[in-house]
Amino acid sequence: MKRPPTSLLLIIVLLSLMAGGSSALPIINCNLPVPTQSPGPAHVLVWVNTNSGVYHCPNTRWYGKTKSGRFMTQREAQSKGYRPAYGAVCG
Repeated sequence: MKRPPTSLLLIIVLLSLMAGGSSALPIINCNLPVPTQSPGPAHVLVWVNTNSGVYHCPNTRWYGKTKSGRFMTQREAQSKGYRPAYGAVCG
């Protein structure tokens, strides 16, 4: 008796899992609120790295020190689509 190819066995196992409603499938709760991050104070002057698209807060390592960039307020940087470095808004 000849054995079926491994790919055929894999397809059969996957189809049986899908048909059986396996608990191995992830459950997503769409009713949970999406956490939002505070925009931080609007008037803080940040350094925007125009190459990477992130902005740096005052008194941080890369504030005013990246090769290309410019100063602007935090609100202006956020409205132009720049994101805070390391995910932390200034404040």
